Amino acid sequence: MKRTKGFLAAICALTVGVLMFFPDKTYAEEKKDISLSLNGESFELTDEDKYELSKAKKTKKVPTRFSVEGDYLREADKNGFPCFAVKSGNLKLMFNDQFEKELISEQDPKKWHIINERGKVVDGTKLGNSVGLGAIVVQTSKDGSVWINSDSETDIYNKISSINNRVINGEESHAFYNTTNVQLSNGCFYRIIVVFRLQQEVDPSKFLLINKTNTEEKECMEIYQFYAYDPSVRKEEILDTKNAYEFSTVCRVDNQDGFDNPVRLSSDDPHIDWCVGKFYVSGYTDVIRDKNDDTVPIFLKVPGDRAALWFNLEQELDKCDGKTDIKVEATDSGSDKYFGTPTIKNFGRGTLIVRKKDKTNHPERYIYTNYLEASATTGANTRVDLYEEGDYEVALDYQLHYDKPFVFGTTSTKTLAYQVFFKFKVRNGDISAFIRDVDTNQFITNANVAEKGFYIDVANSQYLNMTIKREVLSEGLNGLVEDTKFSAVAKEGRNYTEEGIYTVTVKNLVTDDSITKTVYVGNRDIMLAHMKTGMPISEINEKVKLGATISDDGTIIDPEPEIEEETEGVSETDDKQISTEGDYDQATPADTSKATDKESVQGDKSEANTDDSIIETSEAENDSSMESGNHLSLFIVIISIVICVIVAIVIKRKKGDRG
Repeated sequence: MKRTKGFLAAICALTVGVLMFFPDKTYAEEKKDISLSLNGESFELTDEDKYELSKAKKTKKVPTRFSVEGDYLREADKNGFPCFAVKSGNLKLMFNDQFEKELISEQDPKKWHIINERGKVVDGTKLGNSVGLGAIVVQTSKDGSVWINSDSETDIYNKISSINNRVINGEESHAFYNTTNVQLSNGCFYRIIVVFRLQQEVDPSKFLLINKTNTEEKECMEIYQFYAYDPSVRKEEILDTKNAYEFSTVCRVDNQDGFDNPVRLSSDDPHIDWCVGKFYVSGYTDVIRDKNDDTVPIFLKVPGDRAALWFNLEQELDKCDGKTDIKVEATDSGSDKYFGTPTIKNFGRGTLIVRKKDKTNHPERYIYTNYLEASATTGANTRVDLYEEGDYEVALDYQLHYDKPFVFGTTSTKTLAYQVFFKFKVRNGDISAFIRDVDTNQFITNANVAEKGFYIDVANSQYLNMTIKREVLSEGLNGLVEDTKFSAVAKEGRNYTEEGIYTVTVKNLVTDDSITKTVYVGNRDIMLAHMKTGMPISEINEKVKLGATISDDGTIIDPEPEIEEETEGVSETDDKQISTEGDYDQATPADTSKATDKESVQGDKSEANTDDSIIETSEAENDSSMESGNHLSLFIVIISIVICVIVAIVIKRKKGDRG
């Protein structure tokens, strides 16, 4: 029983220890590139309904032919749409190839199987090619009600091997469809429509004794929907155009095949004195001009700033400048020669192109088709994206449909191409450079120690010039002295582990500001003392020679001063002091006065010696008093003995006389 109680007590103690060691809540790190199947809705139509959703009849099937991949969190539905908060990057829409297995590989003609569709219309939208063996249409919406075509693909079952790595606008997508920064920055609803035609054989019939194969067909439609947004975008951020930098210059260009050779607008141009919209840059601390091109602004930002590009749509696309005869025209395709784009499908009503180059001159190009219709809202400020350090080039290419009055009440129609083009740069206005310990990755403050080494972390700042100098101790005529081993360009992330004192200088190439940080690698006491105190090595060496010691943290401890031991008895000085006191007692009043004046003068000359004299005099007086007391005691003892002897003799004599 006692053993059982002891065992239970041990278990309880162990449980309490475990609960104390671990927190009551644990949070697993979110995995990136999560994949989640989308549940769609299935519809059927007759073979002549042209895939009109309003005529479709919903079935009980729940298709899962698409999945969403990316770094996101699944949140509560938004307006009935599955909601994804995208933490980084964009979402990938992936097509599930089971579509092929279910409909293509079916060999029995008496079962439903896919066939070629010649039609080009899907729910009122005309495609560039016939549906073929199935088609997919991707639509986007700002409110979940009004849908704009964003992308499409036809004859998908003949492209099944490459369907998830389509080449879009000259670049591999590595997905069927990718969301864009513009969409996620403002929040976007997505709808994917899948259509295909099915056929099966039914009971045959006879005509003139000949068996005739009969078939029936039906149109099938699947709908997948979701909502996605970037949670890092602060919804409370509102563009203040008075404190933002504006870009709105419009130029006339040749045509949609290149949008090349920009020229200023002439006085009779229908686009004169008004603009479709204006771009703004906000979220910076200061703006300066590029030294090499004063037309290019450089926006300087500091920690806390969020440099962003915005667009404000000022016109109604079907009634520009308040005139019904000027409209922004939808274009099937186009290209931009300056940006080197291939033919861009679904160019739409204006395409926005943004190209970024980093310090290595590596370009990244972003193309937002049908931008004015799909992403912008009349009278509203729409954020394009947030921007870090880099060089940016931006172009908005679009066409205007212009009905120009002609003779006798007739009109002539013109299609004119225009472009808004500008450049800007974003730079960090501060110097974000940190020294980190190679062992702990912790920050090392200035004039500190990293025993095993350090590396430089510039916190994604690209435009910094960094140099580093290493000094070590070597034997010299005056002991250990500094010796510069190297001075070179520093590199971010490189480990510096050899012993020595490192001086790192970081300069901002735009503002010309610089900072210097010093760190010691190693554990030699003299170097630690140098880092701790800032004292020159030669001076530390001298202190060590005189007996100073150095603690583990580099503090210099000076040696304690030597103290003389006291001798027993009365010193010669004490004797002189006592003699002086005896003479003083016998002196005349006049002598006493002179001595007093002399002592006063001497006291004025040295106050410090007075304290020592007082201490010595006090000790002499104590010794004299002790000696006098000893003499008196001896005298009393002797007298007592003599008296006792005399008394004894007297008593003895009296006894003898009586006898």
